[in-house]
Amino acid sequence: MTLLTPLQELRSEAARQGMLVAVACALVAFLLIAWNERRKVIATRLAAREALQEANNELERKIAERTADLRASNERLKAQIRERRLAEDTLRRAQDELVQAGKLAAIGQMSTSIAHELNQPLAALRTLSGNTIRFIERGALDTASTNLKTINELVDRMGRITASLRAFARRGDDKGQASLRKAVDAALQVLNGRLENFDLTLHEHFEDVALRIDQTRLEQILVNLVGNALDAMQAQPLPELWLEGEIADGRYRLYVRDNGHGIGPEARKHLFEPFFTTKPGEHGLGLGLTLSASLAAAAGGSLSAEHPSSGGTAFILSLPLLDTPAPPEAEPI
Repeated sequence: MTLLTPLQELRSEAARQGMLVAVACALVAFLLIAWNERRKVIATRLAAREALQEANNELERKIAERTADLRASNERLKAQIRERRLAEDTLRRAQDELVQAGKLAAIGQMSTSIAHELNQPLAALRTLSGNTIRFIERGALDTASTNLKTINELVDRMGRITASLRAFARRGDDKGQASLRKAVDAALQVLNGRLENFDLTLHEHFEDVALRIDQTRLEQILVNLVGNALDAMQAQPLPELWLEGEIADGRYRLYVRDNGHGIGPEARKHLFEPFFTTKPGEHGLGLGLTLSASLAAAAGGSLSAEHPSSGGTAFILSLPLLDTPAPPEAEPI
């Protein structure tokens, strides 16, 4: 007996089974592809994270090295600042010693004039005191009173001379304030012994301004400048000295000009060098202009020279006015 089964149902079932197998294979292939892509993404992220971590470590290393370099540079800079301040202090002390040496030398050169200045009132005091005793014994009290007043005036004059010398000899500092009129009067008082024997015509055209410099140091500068002018006019039959001032750029410029023999072209090159002088050895140490320029620079000013075509020499002292703000000091890093 032969049993025949219809093929249509078998074909339909085979087609369904094939379709399921194809779908399953496609699903498995899709899952494999998705898993591979996800693996690649994870690997890429891990590589990027590692690269970022390595870059971060390298950046931290460079920052640490740079910080160490900056710290070392800062320490070197601080050491240089300390050395510079030490050098400035040493220079300032040396400058103060030179200033004192210049003052003592100037006082030594003026000793003859000072002795003359004091001997005259002392002799007058001796005479007046003796006469006053006799007038009192005779009962001439009015004459004795007049003599006593004259004695008081002579004592005051001697006190002014010694006071000016004490002020001239004492130490000053870079800071402070000074009256130009007072400084000029003090300088002329110090040089009064030379001026009495000098037929000098003095022209004063300046204002009584307040300057940013120590009073004693300004007087020191003016004594040096006026003293040099008097030396330059020794052979001048009609000596003239001009003290003229003007305000320019927040500073006051004082011109100290004479009609002396002037300064030669070769000497002008060394004018402000230490121990350079055109005077004979016993009349000058060559420190006056150097110290004066140094004192002016320490106060924020300057000292320069001009040589007018009409003859003589003009020194220009430029100093900051008191109401001009002082330059700020550099802060250490």
